[in-house]
Amino acid sequence: MRLIKQPGFSLLELLVVIVIISILITFSTLAIRGTSPQELIQTEAQRLDRIVQLALEEAILKGEEYGIEFLPNGYRFLRYSEDAWQPMSEDKLLRQRDLPPGMGIELEIENIAVIIDETSDDEDENKKKKFKPQVFLLSSGEISPEFKVHLVMPGVSTSYIVSGYVDGNHEAKISEL
Repeated sequence: MRLIKQPGFSLLELLVVIVIISILITFSTLAIRGTSPQELIQTEAQRLDRIVQLALEEAILKGEEYGIEFLPNGYRFLRYSEDAWQPMSEDKLLRQRDLPPGMGIELEIENIAVIIDETSDDEDENKKKKFKPQVFLLSSGEISPEFKVHLVMPGVSTSYIVSGYVDGNHEAKISEL
């Protein structure tokens, strides 16, 4: 008796094709699905909260005074050295952060709204400028003064608040409108 080989695909070949197709579908759905504005706001709020935590821990460990200067479109961390506030541009984690386009910052210090001044992005002007943090992260583990940063986007009802308290505690939470 002779075995006749019939044309077709083996089970292994079919499984390999199914795996390849499912991987392609997964990648295409992830590429098509964009990040919603609500997710962008949440991500930025959590990032700011975690970076504040990192900066506060560094201030305690190094025994240095840090500050946060909020800008209309972002924020930067400053270190007090040589009798002046210096931007931490060389630090990869505590460098200046720009918010995504369309996102804004509303700052409250001790429950008083603060208007954030426009600053120049010109390097020469920044070298002459005196940096002034609105919030201080002290080597004692304290945050002074208490602050709230509202991250908002026009047309989006969701906003997040990042808060810092005198005892060194901080949090990021969704704003209750």
